[in-house]
Amino acid sequence: MKKIKHVKNNMLRGDGNATKALLIDVAGKLIAEQGYEKTTSKNICERAKANSAAINYHFGSHEGLYVAVLEEVHRYLLNIKDLQEIEEKNISAKEKLVQFLDTFILNVWKKECWQIKVWARELMNPSPFIAKILSENAIPKFNVVVKIFSEYTGLSKNNPKLYSCILSTMAPFALTFLVRRNNTEVIKLLPVRYSEEDLIEDLKAFALKGIEVFCQK
Repeated sequence: MKKIKHVKNNMLRGDGNATKALLIDVAGKLIAEQGYEKTTSKNICERAKANSAAINYHFGSHEGLYVAVLEEVHRYLLNIKDLQEIEEKNISAKEKLVQFLDTFILNVWKKECWQIKVWARELMNPSPFIAKILSENAIPKFNVVVKIFSEYTGLSKNNPKLYSCILSTMAPFALTFLVRRNNTEVIKLLPVRYSEEDLIEDLKAFALKGIEVFCQK
């Protein structure tokens, strides 16, 4: 009996890292399509052609897999290493801020992938796991962003105005992102023809000018 159990466990393990990555990818795509509530472990394992016990084996539970999906979403959309590289570059404070905005726009606005759709769903209908994801993944990234904005504005990290500045800068991008990901094309709502590229550049220019004016107050 022990020998049979040993063989079964080996079959379950397979290539552990590859299986985990596959389950995260399949789960992410299903959740992007139909939402977390409608995505079952059975659905995921069937599409991944994985052992029915694979999710519990690798993630502990269905909920554990979803947390892993959200962690992958954060890693994919805005990698903390990319932010740290920008913050540590030997360039002007304005160039750092522009590079951050370009990276944010490229990763969060332009990418067409399941990670974007999952995050949009999570923001519109937060799960019980969002606090964990924010504290362990978003906050460390936000701290790097704070350094970039602090250097450009000259505002101390202890100054509440710095955080007003950050939120005011990011809000238009976040709003248009959410509207766009809920199958509404912002451009079509406008009474004039306006390319998405022009909208992005204008939002960025408005953000930079807004920061400049804000810092003069």
